[in-house]
Amino acid sequence: MHNADYLELDGGLAFVESWPGRRPAVLCVHTAGQSGVQYRHVAAGLAGLGFGVVVPDLPGHGRSEPAPGGPVSDLSWYTAWCVLLISALGLERPYLLGCSIGGSIALDIATRMPGELSGVVALDPSGVLGPDGGPPPPPVLEDSASPSMRDRTYFGTIEACGRSVPAERAELIARMHCREDWHVTVSDVHGALTHDIRGALPRITCPVRILAGEDDYFVPPERVRRIADLVPHAAFELLPGIGHYPMEEIPDFAERFERWVKDFDTAGELDGVAP
Repeated sequence: MHNADYLELDGGLAFVESWPGRRPAVLCVHTAGQSGVQYRHVAAGLAGLGFGVVVPDLPGHGRSEPAPGGPVSDLSWYTAWCVLLISALGLERPYLLGCSIGGSIALDIATRMPGELSGVVALDPSGVLGPDGGPPPPPVLEDSASPSMRDRTYFGTIEACGRSVPAERAELIARMHCREDWHVTVSDVHGALTHDIRGALPRITCPVRILAGEDDYFVPPERVRRIADLVPHAAFELLPGIGHYPMEEIPDFAERFERWVKDFDTAGELDGVAP
């Protein structure tokens, strides 16, 4: 049965949707500035396949209360919050599924929970490697000197969808994304640009699959492949015709997820204590 409720966590109320299942739970982490609504179709599909499903809105996103210090610009803060959530809900060896900053957060969680996860599926992770150049400038919001934030989100989302996505589907994704709080989005993006966990990646012991949309406008597949090369025993896969939001773009995503993790059971013996 689908449950949607508020959970007191780390000093604030968090909105969390959940579905029970006979298989391990899948913790679904959304993208920058967005919310768990990105998984509205996928969650029901995963539950129908027998997975437990947990879809939170990160603090400051969707229906969750703001983070105590305001918009968060450190993805590792979200990581620590998600670890608390896993503990509060008593999830046993969950799968982690995340996209963009959610993919980065999922990998970050895996560095902190060796031996406690069934596996990670990271879609177009946008952080992990730190900035490619020098430190990024602090985020600013100034619409008078650039297109409005809504236009940036709307047209940026359409551009970031893959060529296989029907125009009406891309339009819906873009319109849904415009519900964001722009202050939170800008801070999230800054957090992705500065997120550097390269030194911690060898601590990941669970099976990992990292996927990149071939048409991703925001995170080039070459960068995602670099991340996969640094994660022990990670599998990398390129998704032809898909962009930055695979879970929203791919109609049969839940079935694909099931196929992606099918080999995690046989790889489970890898998930021990990190060196």
